[in-house]
This record gives sequence, structure tokens and C-alpha cells, in this order.
Amino acid sequence: MLFLAEIAPNLWTAAQSRRFLGLEVGCRMIVVRLPNDDLVLISPLPLKSGDRARLEALGNVAHLIAPNRFHHLHFGPAQALYPKAQAWGVEGLSQKRPDLRFDHTLDQPGHFENVLHYLPLKGFASITPRGIQNLNESVFWHQPSQTLILTDIAFNFDETFPFTSRLAAQVLGSYQTLRPTRLEKWGSFDKDAVEQSIRQVLHWDFDRVIPGHGSIVESDAKAELQAGYEWLLGRSLDPHPTLAALYNTAR
Repeated sequence: MLFLAEIAPNLWTAAQSRRFLGLEVGCRMIVVRLPNDDLVLISPLPLKSGDRARLEALGNVAHLIAPNRFHHLHFGPAQALYPKAQAWGVEGLSQKRPDLRFDHTLDQPGHFENVLHYLPLKGFASITPRGIQNLNESVFWHQPSQTLILTDIAFNFDETFPFTSRLAAQVLGSYQTLRPTRLEKWGSFDKDAVEQSIRQVLHWDFDRVIPGHGSIVESDAKAELQAGYEWLLGRSLDPHPTLAALYNTAR
């Protein structure tokens, strides 16, 4: 049975156990209700017919999103349950999963109903068992609740995770702190592209961060994320005065 936790008005999460390389890392689906009562499901979890009533009590499931090249395992069953929903993927995913239908590609910044904004990140990669791979992740900003929604570009493993997961997080640099791991630090060679993308993210007004793996950071999350990416990049991410002035003028 799908359990939905309300994080803020029109924003819910559902979590389940997930093991990666033998470690418990958890996994999280995000549900956003738009002003027209359409629902957006980011990183769908396994959905069964019994879950339809719970979701449809919130609104109409209109959009299914696979937010990077790795979070697609349960996309097919979600499409089967909601065949009329628009399917969104990222660059390279349709080639990786030709069995899935994708109606749109998250390759440019955009938004849903001016409340859920998205931005594809450039240059971000990770060391995986199959070598270094680009994630092609898009991140999301729920503007009304000042919430940033991430998948695999930052983690926050804490004391709520099993000992082996905590130990691995300490070794990889992501224990009790919101940031990527050393696998992303070492795997992301185009640091300039990463910096450009993360600066755009930091221009958004958010206080909370919901990661795909790890605990939610409820407050002061922007400062934590900035510090995490300064660690990855090895450079300051304080706003450039000229760029900040241009951004504020554009707003």
C-alpha cells in the first residue's frame, strides 16, 4: 500500500526500501498537485491498482517523470497504470530504455503551471560499476513551498540508516550532510559546466530540499547544498556581483 506523507500544501512524498550494491539507500517518489488539479509523479515507485484510489483522491495523474538516466525502473508499470499520462524523460534515456514511451525530453529549463520549475544539469557524472556515466538529471523547484527536489545529485544519509549504509556514507563523504559523494566528485570532470548549472539552482528561492535518497532537509537547505557543491568543485559559489545584479533585474 502506498503511503503518502504531506510535506507542504500540494506536495507529497512516498518512500520505500531500496538496496544499491548491497546497501540500504531508500528511494523516494514525489507527488506534486498543480493548480489545475493535475498530478506530477517524479520517480514513480512500484504502483499497484490499489494505489490508484489514493492518488486519484488527490487529483488527476497527468505527468510521469523519470528525472535522470537511472531512475526509470518502475516507469513502465506506472505508464501501464496511467496510459494517458504524459511521459517525461531525460537525454539518453529513450536510447537506454527503448521499451518505454517518452512524450517529452527534459533538455531545456521549463515549468508546469508556473509552480513546478525544472532545470537540466550539465556536466554531472558519477563513477558506477559500469564506469563513469552522465546522469543527465533534471532538478525541480516547487515554488509555493520553497522546496528543491533532487534525485541523485546530493544525498543526506543520517542516523536513521543502517550501520553499513552510515559507514559507506562516511567513507564517501555524504554522512549527515547534504552533498554529492566522492563518486560524483571524482566522476564529474567538467566542473565548469557543473558550476554553471548549480549556480542557476542556487538562484531559486528554497529552504527545504527533498533528495531521492536520504533524509529531507527541512530548513537552511540552500546553504547546505551550496557548501556541498563548493566541496565538489573546490571553489566558492558565492554570487558574482554582476550576475546577481542581472538576475535580480530580470526578476
